[in-house]
Amino acid sequence: MRMSRELLLTTTAILTVMLASCVPPEPVPPPRFRPRPPYPPQPVDRYGQNAGPDNQPSDPYAQTIEPSAPEPSPTTPAASSAATGDYPVARPTTTPNQVISPFEPHNVIDVEGFRSGQLARDPSNKKIFRVP
Repeated sequence: MRMSRELLLTTTAILTVMLASCVPPEPVPPPRFRPRPPYPPQPVDRYGQNAGPDNQPSDPYAQTIEPSAPEPSPTTPAASSAATGDYPVARPTTTPNQVISPFEPHNVIDVEGFRSGQLARDPSNKKIFRVP
């Protein structure tokens, strides 16, 4: 008799724990207040953009045309030296993607991934040259 009572209590405790674990948790209540933004709201026009300083909607199709700077002529010395960059050009080898450095000790350098005319650096002396 005593054993059946202990068995009944144990079974009841196990079933109570199992049923309690099946109950979903209570939902989180919604916040009671809405946080205010740190700045006053800006007026918005019908396109969803901020309105101008006098609270008039801005014209989304208006274009600001700025005067362009005159292009330097190719005969000026500043333009020609900027085009060449004053960097020596490496010599190509028979092996693709390898060049001979224009600087002492004239190492063979792998320039895979570089295009012709791009700048590269000799790893032995840190000097810059142009890829042929």
